[in-house]
Amino acid sequence: MIRHIVWWTLKEHAEGRSAAENAQHLVEASAMLHGMPSVRSVEVSCLIQPTSTVPAQVVLQSSHDDMAALKAYAENPVHLEFAAKVKAVCSSRQALDYSVE
Repeated sequence: MIRHIVWWTLKEHAEGRSAAENAQHLVEASAMLHGMPSVRSVEVSCLIQPTSTVPAQVVLQSSHDDMAALKAYAENPVHLEFAAKVKAVCSSRQALDYSVE
C-alpha cells in the first residue's frame, strides 16, 4: 500500500477569501475525492496543531493499493479539478509518498 501525504501553505488572501476561509473551503471541496476507484481512503484537514514543524494550513492523506493506483488518482479528472482549486489559493506545496508493508 502507498500513503500519499500533501500539505499546503496558503496565500494570505486569494479568490476573495482569507487563508483560513480557503483552508475550510478546501476541506469541504475535498468531499469530491471520496469514492474515487483508485483511492482506499482520503482525509483532509485544516486543524493543524501548533506542534507541527512545517508552515501548513491544509494537509491531505490518502492511501492507494500501489503506485499505479496513485498515478491513476493523480491523473483522474476529479483530482485535477480539486488540484486546480488548491493551486488557486496555495503559495507552496510539499508531498511525501511512502510504502506500507
